[in-house]
Amino acid sequence: MFKISSTFLLHFIHKRFLNTISTSTLPLRSVSTIQFLTNSCGLSSGSPSSNGRMLQFDDKSIQQYESVIGFLKSHGFDNLQIANLVSRRPNILGSRVSTNLKPKFEFLQEIGFVGPLLPKIILANPPLLLRSLHSHLKPSLVFLKEILESDERVIAAICSSSWLLTYDFERVIKPNVDVLASEGVPSRNIAKLIALDPRTIMQKVDRMIHAVKTAKELGIEPKSGMFIYAVVVRLSMSDSNWKKKINVMKSLGWSEDEIFTAYKKYPPYLNCSEEKLRDVADFCSNTAKLDPGTLITYPNFFTFSVEKRLQPRYRVLEVLKLKNLLKNKKIAPFFVEGERRFVEKYVVKHLDEIPNLMDIYRGNVAAETKSVL
Repeated sequence: MFKISSTFLLHFIHKRFLNTISTSTLPLRSVSTIQFLTNSCGLSSGSPSSNGRMLQFDDKSIQQYESVIGFLKSHGFDNLQIANLVSRRPNILGSRVSTNLKPKFEFLQEIGFVGPLLPKIILANPPLLLRSLHSHLKPSLVFLKEILESDERVIAAICSSSWLLTYDFERVIKPNVDVLASEGVPSRNIAKLIALDPRTIMQKVDRMIHAVKTAKELGIEPKSGMFIYAVVVRLSMSDSNWKKKINVMKSLGWSEDEIFTAYKKYPPYLNCSEEKLRDVADFCSNTAKLDPGTLITYPNFFTFSVEKRLQPRYRVLEVLKLKNLLKNKKIAPFFVEGERRFVEKYVVKHLDEIPNLMDIYRGNVAAETKSVL
C-alpha cells in the first residue's frame, strides 16, 4: 500500500476543510474515523461514535473520500453535517458517487427533498444511502404513493418518520396496511393514520392485529374515524402500561364501562400521563365542580393543560357569571372552544364592562370573586 506522510495528510485535510487541525502526528497508513473527523470536520469528543472504524489513507482512498465529501458539500451539507453523517455511517465514505450516491440523491430530489430538506432527511436516516434504490427505495415510494395519493402527503409522512422508506416494506409495512384494509378500514383513514403517526405501520404485525382486535372488542367500528386513533393509542402502549392506565382511571372512581365509553369518544385521552389524568380530574371535580359525568362526555379535557387552558378559562367564566354576562350555566363546552374564538367571545367582548378581564385571563390579576358554580 502506498504510504502518505503525515505532513501531507494534515496539509490535505486543512486545505480541504479549512478547520482547526490537531498537531498530533497521524498514523501513516490508517486513522480512526473519529480522529479523521476531528481533524477534518471539527468533530467534538462528544459526537456520535463510529465504533473505532479505521480509514485507509493512500492515493486512491484520499481521492475517494474527497469525492464523497465534495459531493455532499455540493448538495448543501456543511462540515458539521458531514461529520455527523460520517461518524454514524463511516462506510458512506466508500460509496461510489456516480453509481450509488448520485442516483439516490436524484431520487430524493425528485420526491421533493430539495434545498435544506435534503441533508435533513439523510441525517435523520443515513441508511437511505445504503439501501438498494431499485429493490427497496423505489418500491417503498410507489406503495406509499398508492396509499397517500399525493406527493405532498408522502413528503409529510417521510418527514415525520424517515424510516418509512428504509423499513422492511415486504414483511412489516405492507402486511400492517393489509391487516387494516382487511378489517374494512377505509383507505382514506389508513392514509390519515400514516400521516398521524407513521410509526404505527412499522410495528410488528402481531401487535397490529392485537390493537385492531382490542378496538373492535370495545365496540369501535373499523369504518369510523375514531378507529385509527384507537389503534394508534393501543399500539403506543405495552400490555402492562395499558393495564396501568385502566387502573389509574379506576382509582379516580371510574368503572370499566365509563373508561371505555370515554375511550370510544376520544382514544388519545388514555395516552396522557398518570399525573396529567389525576390533575385534570382534580381540577374538574374540586375546582370547577363539574358533574362527574362531564369528563366521560368530554374525555379530550384530559389533553388540555390545567395551567394554560382550563384554569385561565375558569377564572374568566367565574367573573362573567358573577356579572350576569354568561347565560349558559353549563361551562364544559367553553373549555373546548378554540383559543382565538374563546378570547374574542368571552374576553375581548367584555373588556368595556370588565377592563381587567384580560389580566384575569392571563393570571396577572387575581379574580376577587367567590365561586358561583
